[in-house]
Amino acid sequence: MKFTREQQDYIDSPLDRHVYLKACPGSGKTEVVAAKVCKTVREWSRYPSGIAVLTFSNSATDELRGRVRKYLGEPIGLPHCISTFDSFVLSRLVANIAIELTSYKGKDGDFRIRILEKTADIYRTHHPICDRKISACRYNYDLETARFVFSTGERGLDNQLNAVEIAGDTLKDLVATKKRLWQGGFATYGDIDMLALMALKDKRFDGYFSRVACRFPVLIVDECQDLSAEQLQIVKRLSAFGVTFHFIGDLNQSIYGFRKSNPARVGRLMEELKFKPYELTANWRSGQAIVDVCASIIGTGKITGNPGIPSVQPKILEYQRCPSELLTTIRAMTQAYSKVVLVARGHTTLQRLRNGETFEGIELLAVACISAGAGSLKDIKESLKTFAKWLAEKLELQVTKAGPYCPVAMESKLAWRKFIHDSLKFMVANGAGNPDQTWSAWVRTAKLAIRKLPDQAFIPAEIRDELESLRALNLVARPGQGAKLVSVRLMSQEDQDGQPDNLRYETIHQVKGETHDVTVVVSSLKSGKYHSHWQDWLRDRESEATRFAYVASSRPQHMLIWAVKKLKPADRPVLAQLGFELP
Repeated sequence: MKFTREQQDYIDSPLDRHVYLKACPGSGKTEVVAAKVCKTVREWSRYPSGIAVLTFSNSATDELRGRVRKYLGEPIGLPHCISTFDSFVLSRLVANIAIELTSYKGKDGDFRIRILEKTADIYRTHHPICDRKISACRYNYDLETARFVFSTGERGLDNQLNAVEIAGDTLKDLVATKKRLWQGGFATYGDIDMLALMALKDKRFDGYFSRVACRFPVLIVDECQDLSAEQLQIVKRLSAFGVTFHFIGDLNQSIYGFRKSNPARVGRLMEELKFKPYELTANWRSGQAIVDVCASIIGTGKITGNPGIPSVQPKILEYQRCPSELLTTIRAMTQAYSKVVLVARGHTTLQRLRNGETFEGIELLAVACISAGAGSLKDIKESLKTFAKWLAEKLELQVTKAGPYCPVAMESKLAWRKFIHDSLKFMVANGAGNPDQTWSAWVRTAKLAIRKLPDQAFIPAEIRDELESLRALNLVARPGQGAKLVSVRLMSQEDQDGQPDNLRYETIHQVKGETHDVTVVVSSLKSGKYHSHWQDWLRDRESEATRFAYVASSRPQHMLIWAVKKLKPADRPVLAQLGFELP
């Protein structure tokens, strides 16, 4: 591949100092990082030391491994590694000293810490807070606010808990409950960051972290804008031990505030550690008109679009009461394209767009069984996750991060996935994969099958007792749905001719990093605290709401559409000046 001057400059950048590669959307960032890694690996002479490339999701890790393999001609191997940031902190910084940090006594000679979901409801506080005893998994210490922050999954309760002044015996109880969780051999990923920081501050472990720095003298962090306050402190302390960092990303694409990422904080650390800047300013994904609108949204300098893609002016579509009114128009406008994605800030707007509700309860089980019966690899993968979620919620299982939704009692994640797969095959074989029946008929079929599940030979011994309650499980159709066909609800994305819909419906977080033919960014009805309305996106260029709009609007190659509620006369010039074509 022939690289531009900007791209080649970074590929040739030094490994003995901190570097920041600022990469605009569509700049070929992943390809450039892969080429940098390949060049480094081929020229590497510091064995047994190696470099580590860290991402923030398993999918990003898999993609980067694939790109690096393309350049190397083989998978990347020791002494180098590609993993998620969470996995690196757990396996390289915490795991080897976990006994000293947590006092966990181990189980049958196994001293590994098991990662729990934040929803796990175990190791509760001894004393209630706001009349509730809180699980150790549902709160974390926040460095920025210097207090515990609660995340129970109940918004009202979280607001109450986070408004309480935590001190005295309550504070001691929260600390002690966390320690009991760790002593039991469990932790959340948030806990792992705190354990790493505790160790990095402890002089007893200086020798250990000096060896870690020798083992991995260079860390390349992709999507650096997503680093939390705790992770940035880990970076700072590893830097003091001699680790060199390459940060890759775009602070304007920081949209994970709920994970405590803050682009200004990342910028301050880079300034403090004197990162050398490099920049990619050419967008090879999109036509120039789309690139210009994105630059206007965020207030960046001039970005060059792909000259090989026709420059089509982004468009505004208006709806009166519900965004679903525009679906027919959108299909007509985009019929020449295969990858058309409708993107919204949150699930509520997506639900209105689809003119239906999120699948839950009995529908979740139906989606899992019917998707498994469809046969495609993608459908089966999603159905496994969906069925695991339904079963874990129905049986109130305590689950780990991996699995998916793997119970704590299951030592083998592979055995859990095999059980889920066999269970779905059993459900489909017993008629639950057929959507061409009424909800009443489907519920009877599924109920008979699910009640027989505990008798099957493939049930793992670790959860056999938990499954006993399925024998008496009662399933009922949603009120008013009994006489309707299952296919009408679950396959509502087909058009009137029975042809598959070419539209995908996703949240902004789900499409980050993707490339589409057409992206339709859907505004909510009203402005509000969830920043789902187009006016929220343009109010403050420093806000996360603006970054949402920037990320979503920079996905398409050929056509960008904003779907908004009927505009007032005063609003029209605002969007026209931004670069949109209005009806």
